[in-house]
Amino acid sequence: MPNSKNREIFLLFFGPTLMLMSYLLHLLLPPQFAVQVIFVTLIGVVVLLLGLVKLVEPRFSYYLCPQGLIYRHRCGQWQISWLEISRIGQLQTYVSNQYTDLPYIGLKLHDLESVARNISPRLANKLIHEQNELLLLAVGNNEIKSEDAVINFEPYHLNGIEYKGPIAGWLYKTEQLFKAYGYHIYLPENSFDREVSEFMRLLKQCQHFVKMNS
Repeated sequence: MPNSKNREIFLLFFGPTLMLMSYLLHLLLPPQFAVQVIFVTLIGVVVLLLGLVKLVEPRFSYYLCPQGLIYRHRCGQWQISWLEISRIGQLQTYVSNQYTDLPYIGLKLHDLESVARNISPRLANKLIHEQNELLLLAVGNNEIKSEDAVINFEPYHLNGIEYKGPIAGWLYKTEQLFKAYGYHIYLPENSFDREVSEFMRLLKQCQHFVKMNS
């Protein structure tokens, strides 16, 4: 189960607790505290909604099978064959004269076409925004130009195929992220069920097994 799911029960419990607390405060406190009570109620509603969002997310983010690696999100999914992955590693950035690990595992692919063909537009759009912090970090480290971090929805041509909309925007961003970090696909740490090093080792073991038996 992804680490991000671990907070689901807490949010679903804490939200209604705040709402109940605000109701009790409404009964016990004088009218001049109405604004504070409403504020607590709103916080409870927001926390509950966050818990419900976590609830509808797929129970498992990754499926490892002989055919490849499958990533599932409430907005869609993508699938990559093990043989299409050329390198698996943890993202690093150069800060204050030393390399620092980032909470992502990167996948370098031989070709982006297979992912571009099977990623859903909703997931592509979601990834554009989720990975924006990586782009901003790359801009701050002068890995890419600031204008290259702007979302670009112009048609993207890949191996003779034209992609439009969110998928094109995601491909443009992936191109810039590759310049900065050397990977095409970015797996966030909060989607793992174990430590980054352990999950990376598992991915490499699966890939090695498939290569040896293909």
